[in-house]
Amino acid sequence: MNGTARAAAVPHEEDEGRTERDNDADEGEDDDDAHVVYAGGEIIIPSGRPVSRGAWRSSWLAIAAGIAVAAAAVSLGNWQTRRGDAREALQAEWDRAERLTPVELRTEADFEAARQRLPVRVALSGELRPEATVFVDNRALDGAPGFQVVTPLHLANGAAVLVNRGWLPRDLADPSRLPQLSTPRGQVRIEGLAVPRVPRLLELASTTLAPPPAIWPNLEFEDVERATGLRLERLVVQQTNDTGDRLHRIWPHPSIGAEKNRAYALQWYGLAVLSAGLTAFFGGRAWLRQRTR
Repeated sequence: MNGTARAAAVPHEEDEGRTERDNDADEGEDDDDAHVVYAGGEIIIPSGRPVSRGAWRSSWLAIAAGIAVAAAAVSLGNWQTRRGDAREALQAEWDRAERLTPVELRTEADFEAARQRLPVRVALSGELRPEATVFVDNRALDGAPGFQVVTPLHLANGAAVLVNRGWLPRDLADPSRLPQLSTPRGQVRIEGLAVPRVPRLLELASTTLAPPPAIWPNLEFEDVERATGLRLERLVVQQTNDTGDRLHRIWPHPSIGAEKNRAYALQWYGLAVLSAGLTAFFGGRAWLRQRTR
């Protein structure tokens, strides 16, 4: 009888073993499924879809792009901040120079020393050359279009200095018409601030320059020398004293635009914060999703 019982038990154990192997095989095919076992059998609850390798790679690329945008925005914000600082530093130099006693410019050594110290307040004497006057175009004053009037001052040593004498309004009825200009004759004394050049504006196309007196879009030393035959010192004097010509001498400050630089910097920094925040938020979600799978 015991032999019979043992013989009957062997097939039963083989059936149980076979069932367990089948269950193990099913679990191997779908190891992401959750199993709940109860007395009557087993319920398989499918889990969420796992994140594919391609999707995870795309998430990392998006995170890297967000970091790059934030870094670039910070860099541009720093650049705008430095530009604003440079404008304000230059304005401080101009304010300091305007408070000093004018330096007399007579010899070539005086001009060389002045060029090393620009901007510097200067005084010099000579004869203005009205026939060589250039009306520098597109220079607004209080929103009104007009010209900056630049006339060479011929010196006793044979050289000449460009004097930015001031501003005149444009003839709105005929923009190409030269404004009426009164120029003192004989020896005149000019006081003002020596600067490197007349500020240059962007030209969309090259322009053929008419011989002075004429309207030019910008002014370069070499162009004036070719047109007039004069030998120019490499500086420009922004005139501040009155010579009876009724020109407006309200010079733009170098610090103009510093507020815009600060505002642009703030915008770039704001973009950097936004990009960093979004990158951290969505990158964190992607990381947590991967961990929970």
